[in-house]
Amino acid sequence: MRVTLKNPQRYQTNMFVADRSVRAATTKEYILPIRRKWINIVLMLTLKAAANSAVNSYKLNIFLEQMKKGDLMLARFRKMTENLNKPTVLTQSSGSIAFGARISLLAPHVPASDPPVEGKNGLLLGGRISSNDIIRSQVLIDGCSLVGMPDLKPVESSTFVITSADYCNREGEPLKYNQEFLLALSSSLDKKPLYIRYDPNPIPGLCSLFPLYLSEHFVSNTRWRVLPIQSPTITRFELEGKPITVNEDVVVNHCATNVNLGINVGCWAMGFYGKICAPIMKTCLDVYGRELPNNVWQIYTPIAN
Repeated sequence: MRVTLKNPQRYQTNMFVADRSVRAATTKEYILPIRRKWINIVLMLTLKAAANSAVNSYKLNIFLEQMKKGDLMLARFRKMTENLNKPTVLTQSSGSIAFGARISLLAPHVPASDPPVEGKNGLLLGGRISSNDIIRSQVLIDGCSLVGMPDLKPVESSTFVITSADYCNREGEPLKYNQEFLLALSSSLDKKPLYIRYDPNPIPGLCSLFPLYLSEHFVSNTRWRVLPIQSPTITRFELEGKPITVNEDVVVNHCATNVNLGINVGCWAMGFYGKICAPIMKTCLDVYGRELPNNVWQIYTPIAN
């Protein structure tokens, strides 16, 4: 049976209106929320990119400012290296040593590496700047520790000046066995002298591996004396008061505690320039009552030709 529409144009119009209303409802229900969601995502990404750009610009400005001031870690390390490893000239002597002489303390009979290498011996006592200290100073200051360094070249960090401990001007007088003296860092004499110091019985947990440190305070814990090594032919009492010869085995004794300065050959740590050895304050004797090699030192100065 064939059906003929009386008004086909009106029917098409009604269909179009119905279809448009359906599409509008679909758009309102599904498409618009998705569109708003994507718009929000784009806005969030744009704001985040702008914030990151501002942060990166701020960090770049800080970096450039630190680079101009020399506050970058690399610049600090270079400045520290220049200050500590600056070559120095020791007092030349072929005989006795005197007050005011620039010397280095050498432990000649201890291994200079870890693990030990045959034929490679000797450690110099010198100042050390830790990774925490380098942030506030690139030179040796009050509180910096002292360590045994394998590099035997005389530099500013390992050069000390023998000064008097009795408030008298003894410049040029020979240093004698069992005579008290101070060891001041040579590079600190132009400002405020820094003395080698050892504090006995430190509080457990507050002391580090390195018992020696530099101190700007002239107290009894900064006093030292040199003793001759034990010998079967002559006693220490017989050598007391005689001048000390350079580059000869001696014992460095702490006056306040009567313990000897030594090198802890079993305790190595990593420093800025390689491995370093910790000093030890302990009198180490063998079964015959003689000092062990890690308690033996030399007042090191180059021999004059």
